[in-house]
Amino acid sequence: MKTITSYVTILLAMITFNANAQFNGDNLSMPFSVAYKPGVNKAEARDGYVTSYKKIKLYYIKAKPSLINMYKGMGKYTTLENALKQNKINVTEISSGGSVNQLMFKNTSKDTIIIAMGDIVKGGKQDRVIESDNVIYPGQQIPLTVYCVEHGRWTAATGSTGRNSYTAGASFQTYHSNINNEVRKSIVKDKSQSKVWEKVGDINSFNGTATSTGTYTAVTQNANYNAEVKAYKDEFTRAIAADPTIVGILAVTGDRIIGCDIYATPELFKSNVANILNSYISEAVYNGKNVTISEAEVAKFLDNLLASDAKQDKMLEDNGRSLKVNGKKIKITAFDK
Repeated sequence: MKTITSYVTILLAMITFNANAQFNGDNLSMPFSVAYKPGVNKAEARDGYVTSYKKIKLYYIKAKPSLINMYKGMGKYTTLENALKQNKINVTEISSGGSVNQLMFKNTSKDTIIIAMGDIVKGGKQDRVIESDNVIYPGQQIPLTVYCVEHGRWTAATGSTGRNSYTAGASFQTYHSNINNEVRKSIVKDKSQSKVWEKVGDINSFNGTATSTGTYTAVTQNANYNAEVKAYKDEFTRAIAADPTIVGILAVTGDRIIGCDIYATPELFKSNVANILNSYISEAVYNGKNVTISEAEVAKFLDNLLASDAKQDKMLEDNGRSLKVNGKKIKITAFDK
C-alpha cells in the first residue's frame, strides 16, 4: 500500500510539474542552436529566426509540437481592438465622477476577450492605457487598473486625432494601438502615473505632436512617424507571416534588449503581433540606434528567462508580466533590467 501511495504521489507531482512547465526550452524552439554554450563557443542566430530592419532586430521564438499539444483545445480569444470594433465590449468610466486609474470593462458578447498591457482606449474623460494583461469572459464585468495618457483633459469630448475619430463621453469606443514600449516598461517598473505622463510628453515633443490635452494618441498626426512605422511593420509582418510556428519575439535596438513577448499558441501570437510590433517600433523611432548588441547577450537573456518556471516567475516579478488562465500561462512579457 505504501509503495502504491508513493507511486501515486510521484505521478501527481510529475503531472503538476508538466502542467506548470510551459514556456521553456522543452516546449519552445530558440533562435540559437542548442549546441551553444556560454564561454565555450560563439552564439549565432539560426536561419529563419531573425529579421533586421533599420534600428530593430527581431529574434523569433517558435512552438515545438509539445507546446501545440499542451494548448490544444484552448479556444480562441478576441482582442480588445476587435471587440471594440465589433461592439462586443463596453468600456466606461468607473462612475459618473470617474477615476483616473480605473475603468470598467463589460464583455457583452459570447467571446472571451484578451486585454493586453499597453492597450490604449480613446474617449471617456481622458485617454487611458491598460496596466496589465487580463481575460474577460462572456458576460463578465470587471474594473481594471489603467494609466492616463492625456493629462490635460478631464471632460467628455468629441473629436478626432489624426486618422482616429472618436466619440467620448462616459464610454471609450476607439482602440488606438499598443503604447510605445518605453511607456510599457515604465508601467511595469516605475508603477507611476507621473512617470507615464513624463514619457508621453517626451514622445510627443520628439514627434512634434504636443497638443493642448497632451494625449499620447496625437503621435499619429505625424505623417513621417506613420510612414516610418508602416515601413518597419511591413518588413516584419512579411517575415512573421512566412512561419506559422512563431509564438514570440524578442526585440533589440542599439546595445540593449527592449523586450520579449511570448504567447501560448501561434494563433494567439498572430492576433496580437501587429500591436506588439507597434509598441517596439514606436520605441525604435523615438530613441533607437543601429543594433550593436551581441548575440551572446541575447542568448543569455533568453536562457535566463526560459530556464525554469520558478526562475521565470521571479524574473517577471520586477521586470515583466505573465497572464494565466486555469493555471496555465498564455502570455508573458519580459524586459531587461
